[in-house]
Amino acid sequence: MLASQLAKIVNGQLVGDDFEFDHVAFSSNDCNPGTLFIALPGSKTHGAKFATQAMQNGASGLLTDVEPEASNYVLVTDAFEAVKKLGETLVRSYSGKIVVVLGASGKTTLKELARSLAPVRVWSSYGNRNTIISLVTDLFNERESALNAPYWILEFGIHDKKDADDFLQVFNPYAALFTSLGAEHLEFLENVDVAVRTNLKVGMAATKRFALVSDEYSVEDAILFGSPQTSAWFDISSFTCDGCTLGKLMCHGEEKDVVLPFWGKRSAQSVAGAAAFWVSEGFGLDELPWENLDTINIWGRQQLTRWGDLLIFFDAYNANPESMKEFLEVVSEVPYGKKGLVIGDMLELGEYSHYWHRKLAHWLKKSGIQYLILVGNEVKYTLRELEKVDGHAMYVEWYRDVETARSFFMIPEDIELLGLKGSRRIALEKLIQEVSEVEF
Repeated sequence: MLASQLAKIVNGQLVGDDFEFDHVAFSSNDCNPGTLFIALPGSKTHGAKFATQAMQNGASGLLTDVEPEASNYVLVTDAFEAVKKLGETLVRSYSGKIVVVLGASGKTTLKELARSLAPVRVWSSYGNRNTIISLVTDLFNERESALNAPYWILEFGIHDKKDADDFLQVFNPYAALFTSLGAEHLEFLENVDVAVRTNLKVGMAATKRFALVSDEYSVEDAILFGSPQTSAWFDISSFTCDGCTLGKLMCHGEEKDVVLPFWGKRSAQSVAGAAAFWVSEGFGLDELPWENLDTINIWGRQQLTRWGDLLIFFDAYNANPESMKEFLEVVSEVPYGKKGLVIGDMLELGEYSHYWHRKLAHWLKKSGIQYLILVGNEVKYTLRELEKVDGHAMYVEWYRDVETARSFFMIPEDIELLGLKGSRRIALEKLIQEVSEVEF
């Protein structure tokens, strides 16, 4: 694409010489020859300050809303609005079906399951790249592949009340798949109800809706999954010592025995949700490529590795109340006798953080573990609450950060399973880097 063409699309002004680019990036570190560097305003500094670095890395030019130290760029009033306009142009060129995955937690897992079980070619967003900026960036960079795929499966994370309007300005979803609705990014979304309503605003624009069953929140006119009373659910029979979940999938009258290559209760129900969508599109359960589930490997999510006789269960990409509770339920049921946990802060809970970290103490007391390490400032409230809660006896240590914990904590020799769960910024992977086969 030429910069002059981009300027027309985004109602911008081309400054300097016209230039050609074939991919875009919003980090100067990702720039190389042929890149359009999108300089966006940040919380602390503007991306335009990195214009020189982007050009040194080979960028052809910039898209920016402030004048940069560069010769060739497209100047707009609002860089974020320009990104949305670029996204709108891509979507107008697409004739397939757009599926969006929404919810407080488990979005990446459900998205990867829907992608893996797709009986036709799909284009899917990467990892947890779930903002408007990252979605438009990835779509532009892979536009030839994306525009020729019958389905797009997009994960979208809600961080602000305006996110729903921004998404719907760019995308016209055909179907919405909801994981659990609940607490997420409460430092920006005020409270749980606002978080739920913002997710629902996106989903209600879709023609089809599929939702994990919930006692607290409902999705209007949705096909429900996740319990015996719904259209699709996974009846778990057992968790195996080698990290599998065994059970039977029931979906719209069909049944199938399935071995899932991971531990997980909600993840098993997400399999039911993904299958329900594809069955609704006219495919039978036996037409879905179940062997593709073995290829799913999401960093920091339900990863298992061995260190001698110790099995390490690493699920510390992120943590919020919903995902933490499910993690502890799985740990309580897996077939190991002596279990330990390393639990880090659940971040991004705003003014509700102390409440949820005290609640965590009650869940931990029911988990059946013998050994507990707490890491972070917020889990101090968990530590204090543990002293008040009756329940299973356990050995507990607290460290203010992962570096301190790394210096002092030791895993008892009789522990057979060690689970790690916490928000990404706590960096719990540092505790097991030297002994784990998981790549960090």
